[in-house]
Amino acid sequence: MATDELKLLLHRQIDRLDDPQDVQDLLLTVSEFIGQRTNVFTETPELQTQLAKTLATISTAQLTSHNDVAKQAKQWITR
Repeated sequence: MATDELKLLLHRQIDRLDDPQDVQDLLLTVSEFIGQRTNVFTETPELQTQLAKTLATISTAQLTSHNDVAKQAKQWITR
């Protein structure tokens, strides 16, 4: 179905709403949906610095594998 047809169907559904609270709820839902679609991830200099620090830490630090963490968690839960 083409975008114009889908929009027309959506408008028809909206026109059927009579309760102001329903309309407000729909508006909030649509606003959140659009906000999620339009959020653009921007890499700031601060973020770049933090990522570089994190990568450096990973390359030099002793890390715990996922499996080891899972084993430890099971031990903690059963105590």
